[in-house]
Amino acid sequence: MKRKGFTLVELAIVIAILGILAMYAIPKYQGMVEEARTAQAKAQLGTFRSALAIYYAKNHGVFPDYNTVNSGAIFAEGTVPYVEATDQNNNVVKSNNVVPATDGDGVVQASEITDVGGWVYDVKTDLTQADVRINAKGNGVNGTPWYQY
Repeated sequence: MKRKGFTLVELAIVIAILGILAMYAIPKYQGMVEEARTAQAKAQLGTFRSALAIYYAKNHGVFPDYNTVNSGAIFAEGTVPYVEATDQNNNVVKSNNVVPATDGDGVVQASEITDVGGWVYDVKTDLTQADVRINAKGNGVNGTPWYQY
């Protein structure tokens, strides 16, 4: 008499093999997702900085003030598409989620990062120097703090 189907031992072996494969695959997948998030955030930060540089060039050496950046107006002019990315907590970061830096010296310092997501924009009082950083205190996948990108 011929048996149909699999024995319980055969099924247990297949399940064990699948479990071992999943044990190696899942952490690799999670690492790749984090690397993709970091790459996306860095690319969007570069786009944001490019928009600032284009604005600077079109406006005779003057950077936009905080209100112009926060309103998204530099992106509405057609210089770059609407900026959107995710931070390390998978929160959506958009161009209208900009926090002003506290000192107005044109350089974002670590002490000005508020960790609320979005971007930190620091423009000098005379609008001649500006800096934008990711507003997150965590580290990217390579251990670099987000605000140092």
